[in-house]
Amino acid sequence: MKKAGIVKDRAATEARILHAARTVFAHRGYDAAGLREIAEVAEANLSLISRYFGGKEGLLAALTDQFVASRREGELSYPPQDTLEGEIYSYLHAKLRDDLKDEDIVRLIVSRAAIDAEFRNMGGVHIDGLADQNFRARVRRLQDSGNVSSDMDVDLLFTGVMHVSFSVNFFGAIVVGRPDTEIDALFYGFAAALAQGFPVRH
Repeated sequence: MKKAGIVKDRAATEARILHAARTVFAHRGYDAAGLREIAEVAEANLSLISRYFGGKEGLLAALTDQFVASRREGELSYPPQDTLEGEIYSYLHAKLRDDLKDEDIVRLIVSRAAIDAEFRNMGGVHIDGLADQNFRARVRRLQDSGNVSSDMDVDLLFTGVMHVSFSVNFFGAIVVGRPDTEIDALFYGFAAALAQGFPVRH
């Protein structure tokens, strides 16, 4: 019973430290952020950061893991669509909403990956090239109804969707701040183009 309490306390402390790290990284940037400030914000002993995460690099890795996991959990926020084009279009908009909600961590991960080869290589572990299971299930539904070819390469399609999502969300929405109407037009055009690249079963 005592051991269970210790495990629960550690999990709570780790969660506070990660939340504090995200806050401090967003406010000061990764390089300027200090472990002492993170510990103070988390109301945790400084030594626990090294013990639980191995330092600042470990904190960033844990935040990245947390971010990636959040993208692969839960249900999609929009109803199933009747066409592949509609599914891609709706999925792109859903991912944009997610990225804007988590803009601080998106900026942190992308900026760090751009200048830190070690972090970039570590991040490659998270990019397995496999489709989001939610998206895969939606495409399978369209295949079952005969609206999408049964031999379509879903992973290849998803790679294309993710490239569009990243470029439009990060560079278009977060960095440049393109108007919503322009982003919607981009999503509409890309969804149509990607959907046309795969045969429809008649």
